[in-house]
Amino acid sequence: MKKIILSFFTLLLVLSCNQAPAVSEFELDPAWKFRTGNDLQWALPDYDDSQWPEISPATSWENQGYPNYDGYGWYRKTFTLPEDILKAVVHYGELMIRYDNADDSDALYFNGKIIGKTGGFPPEYSSCYGTKRMYTVPLEYIRTDEPNTIAIQVYDGGGDGGLLTSRMIIQPVAPALNVTMDYTVDANGGVFMGDDPHTLSVTVRNNEEKKQKSVIHLTVTTDDYRPVQESSRKVRVKPKAGMTLVVPLEISDPGFYRCTLRLETDGLKGEPLSFNVGLEPEKIVSPIDAQEDFDAFWEETRAQLDRIPMRPSMKLLKEYSSGARNIYYVEMRSFGNEIMGGYYAVPKEKGKYPVIITYMGYGSNPWMPHTDGEPGFISFVVSVRGQGIYKDGNKYSDRWIIWGIEDKNDYYYRGAFMDLVRAIDFVYSRPETDTARIAAEGGSQGGAFTMAACALDHRIAVAAPTIPFLSDYRDYFRIVDWPRSDIDAYMRDNPRADWEDIYKLLSYFDIKNLAPRIKTPTIMGVGLQDETCPPHTNFAGYNLITAPKEYRIYQDNGHNTPAEWLDVRMEFFKKHLKLD
Repeated sequence: MKKIILSFFTLLLVLSCNQAPAVSEFELDPAWKFRTGNDLQWALPDYDDSQWPEISPATSWENQGYPNYDGYGWYRKTFTLPEDILKAVVHYGELMIRYDNADDSDALYFNGKIIGKTGGFPPEYSSCYGTKRMYTVPLEYIRTDEPNTIAIQVYDGGGDGGLLTSRMIIQPVAPALNVTMDYTVDANGGVFMGDDPHTLSVTVRNNEEKKQKSVIHLTVTTDDYRPVQESSRKVRVKPKAGMTLVVPLEISDPGFYRCTLRLETDGLKGEPLSFNVGLEPEKIVSPIDAQEDFDAFWEETRAQLDRIPMRPSMKLLKEYSSGARNIYYVEMRSFGNEIMGGYYAVPKEKGKYPVIITYMGYGSNPWMPHTDGEPGFISFVVSVRGQGIYKDGNKYSDRWIIWGIEDKNDYYYRGAFMDLVRAIDFVYSRPETDTARIAAEGGSQGGAFTMAACALDHRIAVAAPTIPFLSDYRDYFRIVDWPRSDIDAYMRDNPRADWEDIYKLLSYFDIKNLAPRIKTPTIMGVGLQDETCPPHTNFAGYNLITAPKEYRIYQDNGHNTPAEWLDVRMEFFKKHLKLD
């Protein structure tokens, strides 16, 4: 009898030793060693980084003491794998490292061995900003009895740079990861209209040789993170097969919603799939909060501009004028006698031409129109005060959003908005301009500028703003962190400042308050996944335009629009400029 009992317990012991270990994930803490520059020695695990400062991968290096830095930067982290993670890695033989983003390209090293690269470094530079990173480390590179070192080489080609990820996850590569999930939003362009059923089609695929039991988890919030729905659904998927389920979304109010799907198999949670959907955006209501003297303020501001002589100057840039158009560097005086200007392209053949005025994004590097671009049009790429061609060394630094925020009369955007009008003054004064055919366009800040220009000057005949900025501030600041973070920093430095006073000042410059003044036919481009100028804020202004209007929502785009937008907006221009 003893032998039988001993044999039974021996069998249990053997079975437990052969049983696959539980799989979980491990999140690295957000303090990383960092250094600008580029040296492959920094990938080695024994390199001494004790004198390197620490930064967080959650935000750009510009925001952490490296302003205006473009080029290479290295992040290093030495850590010990938790026992349960290590046990699972040894059992399965691989380790996965995943994070959300890098700006712009990166390469990951583990204990000095290169694991993979996303994007390209000079001289074959290519950006993969916005792409999720996922790197697999083989067991042979992993130290099981001492700490391991991750080194990440990042290259930034311009603008903000660095690792831009709130979570960096390490997990074993288990068979459960071979069960995958995908989804389709059952609405045109990801936006539900009218009687559309509010559903997702979720497909689970099992690439294993045995049946798998999984759980689909769904969470839904409003765009400002108020909970709407949390649900789970169990599925059984046959070997080497897939199945599709219809999952309802419990949304009812017009607006935009954040959805996250996550598949759990054998206790292992897969990579979350996060995306935005919309519901009847033209019914979004964001009440106007303009002050009683709003119109008087802008009438007086415009009167002050009109008293400033423009005194334009034009310099031909021969080296850029080899094609059908001459390119000029132009400057002129604007509100407060400040200088603004830009690059101006004019067809060489004599005649009168329609004009496309392009307003630039917040902090954009300057660019000039091509000598053979936009055939048959004059192009004017405008730099307002302190930005574009005036960005380097300007008195406003790079925080235009808070400059002069103590007083509406001194606020940066009072003068900047008048620079938009002065650009119209300039093209209107030119003998080659067909003054009945002036179009305006721009993205982000440039989208806001386009709408502000149309509201403050009715000489623009047609407009195409995209992903417009500077709108619906109270809601805006609840949805995303920036630009509120710049104002928060101002508030910390100025403890007497009051949020209600800030909102009152911003109301004079809020695009939604200017939108009812727009009489210009307008087409707006929107990125449904935009986390910089969220779609809600785009429609807060758009819905208050009473002029003829259209919009296009691009389901997969964030703070940008696809290449097809260029053709869409040109067709709209030609239609309303009667150039067909």
